[in-house]
Amino acid sequence: MRRLVLLVVMLLAVALVPPLLAPGPDSRALPAAGRLVPVGDGVELAVTELGTGPPVVLVHGLPSSAADWGEVPERLAALGSHVVVYDRAGFGFSSRPPVVPGSYTLASSARDLKGLMEVLGLQRAALVGWSYGGGVVQVLAQQAPDRVSALVLLGSVGPDYEEKPEEPIAFRLVATPLGLPLLRWARGIPPLARAMTHPALVDAFSGAAHIPPGWEARTEAMLALPGTLRSYALESRRMDISMLNPEEIRVPTLVLQGGADRLVSTAVAEDLARRIPGAKLTLVPGGSHMLPATHADLVARDVHDFVATH
Repeated sequence: MRRLVLLVVMLLAVALVPPLLAPGPDSRALPAAGRLVPVGDGVELAVTELGTGPPVVLVHGLPSSAADWGEVPERLAALGSHVVVYDRAGFGFSSRPPVVPGSYTLASSARDLKGLMEVLGLQRAALVGWSYGGGVVQVLAQQAPDRVSALVLLGSVGPDYEEKPEEPIAFRLVATPLGLPLLRWARGIPPLARAMTHPALVDAFSGAAHIPPGWEARTEAMLALPGTLRSYALESRRMDISMLNPEEIRVPTLVLQGGADRLVSTAVAEDLARRIPGAKLTLVPGGSHMLPATHADLVARDVHDFVATH
């Protein structure tokens, strides 16, 4: 509640200050864009491919982009994988599909993923889903198990997931009808943008000391890309956890979870591991929701070893 009051006071304090008087996020902080690949229904995904070997596709969360995987793609490629990493529709440098019934959902992202695999000629691949992306790959594994050789769920949402009341204000505000215009306006004012981004990242990394240098600037720059906040708001409102049925998953599955994750609790991971037949659960002591950023070697090695085994 105190954070909400603080945010409202800050908004009122600067209500008469036009955003144009202050520079927006530094575009120089933006990462390199992947090549655009059409996957159907007018959707183009920004894709980067690295290495050769068994295919591994990395699916990011919400809000996020391919860049948040950090060094994991390069390290997986060095271990002998053909790594595909991409911005999901609505985020990063991928296209912003029109808002229609069924868009910006777990199912639409799973459909895009399947389309991307078909365009790239990947008959089967190991899928690594992080956070919301874990829900995406679960849907595809339920619907098309023949396309999935192995599944890695990293800090993944699941049937037992629910938003925490202490979740950052920006996360909760964006899911409300008035939240989007407020956030879009506030992000044009750097002090307000930082005031919203920093607490969210502190929770994501389970402590300010774990946020890598430059991460906040890049996050603000990515959120400032046209249409990103709208995508975030839509997916937040349309996230239908009830369509996740882990009992139906029939592919080898590794559930990889930070033991100190503040955004997706270990209870969610434990529930997934219980429900998915034969699933393996690995808890990283002290690990946050941002394991790819803080434990890149561990994530790459665990993914590689699990995929190689299956």
